[in-house]
Amino acid sequence: MNAVLRLCVATVAALFVVPALQAQPVVLKFASFESPQAPFTAKVFTVWAEDVTKASNGTLKIEMFTGGTLGRNPLQQFKLVQDGIADLVWMVPGYTPGRFDDTEIVELPAIVNNSHEGSMVLTRMAARNELVGFADLKLVFLGNVPPVSVHSKSPLKSLADLKGKRMRVGSAVGAKMAESLGAVPVIIGAPATTEAIAKGVVDGTFAEWIFIRAFKIDEVLSNHLVLALGGTAVMVPMLKSRYDSLPPAARAAIDQHSGEAFVKRFAAVADIAQIEIPAEVAKREKSTVITADAATRAAFAAATKPVADEWRKAKPRNERVYQSFMTELERVRAGK
Repeated sequence: MNAVLRLCVATVAALFVVPALQAQPVVLKFASFESPQAPFTAKVFTVWAEDVTKASNGTLKIEMFTGGTLGRNPLQQFKLVQDGIADLVWMVPGYTPGRFDDTEIVELPAIVNNSHEGSMVLTRMAARNELVGFADLKLVFLGNVPPVSVHSKSPLKSLADLKGKRMRVGSAVGAKMAESLGAVPVIIGAPATTEAIAKGVVDGTFAEWIFIRAFKIDEVLSNHLVLALGGTAVMVPMLKSRYDSLPPAARAAIDQHSGEAFVKRFAAVADIAQIEIPAEVAKREKSTVITADAATRAAFAAATKPVADEWRKAKPRNERVYQSFMTELERVRAGK
C-alpha cells in the first residue's frame, strides 16, 4: 500500500472513530446513603436517574451509588459533591450548619402540612434567589419531607409522656423543639438511629414515616403518636460548574426533570406514605399508633410556638424569609 493510499485509509478511519468517541455519554454519580430498597431511593431517585438518562439523547448516563457506597456518613454528603467524589447527592441541608440556614423555615412547628406544599415553596424561593447558600449549586431538588411525628419505646398519649425522654433529632431546630416539649434532644445521623434506639442511647425519635420505614425503626420501638410537627429540609444538589460543563442535551434533560417537576415526583411518594405506612404499622400486634386529637395538637402547638418565634428573631433576614415563605405558601395552597 503506497503512502497516499495509507493516508486515505487513515483519514476515512478517523472519520468513524471521532464520532464514536464523541458519542460516549457523560457519566454522573448519584450518591444516596439510604439502602437501594428505601422508598425515596428506589421510587424517586433511581427512577429519576433513568428518566434523565433516557431524555438526554445519549449524552448522559446517571449511575446510582446507594447504601453509602461513596460515603456512609449522612453528615458528610455535601462534602462528596464538593470533593468531586459524587456529582449528585441526596442530603439534608441542616447537616451543613451555617450554609443553608434559610431552609430551617420548614422545620418550624405548624408551618407546613405536607411535603408537596413546603417543597414547592422552597423551590420557588430558591429560583428567585431568596435563599442563602445556593449560588454555586445547580438544584435538582429542594424541598422537605412531611412533618415529623413522635415515635417512642414507651407509650405516648400526651405531651407529659415526653418529659425527660431522650429523643433523637436531626437538626438544631429539632433540638429546640424537643426541649420545648420537655424532652432531651440527641442529634444523631439517620442510619445510626435504629442502633441508638436498640441500645438505649435514646428513647425514641422525631421522624416522618418514610424515615421510620427506610431505617426499620418500627422494628425497635412500638409506640407512635401521629402528629404534624416540623418538617425536615432535603435536597439533591450538584455543583453548578459540573452542570455547566455538560453537553446542552444533557443539561436540558436535567432541567426537564428538576425543580417543580422533581417536587411533584418526590411529594407523590412522600405524602401518600404518611397515610399508608402508619396504617400498616397499626396492624401489628405489638404496635400502638395513636392519631393526636385536637386537644393534643393544640397542646403541642402551644408548647412549640416559642421555637418559631425565636427563629424569626434570631437573624435580621429570618423574618423576611418567613414572610416570603408564608406568602408563597398561600399561593401554593390556592393551587397557583
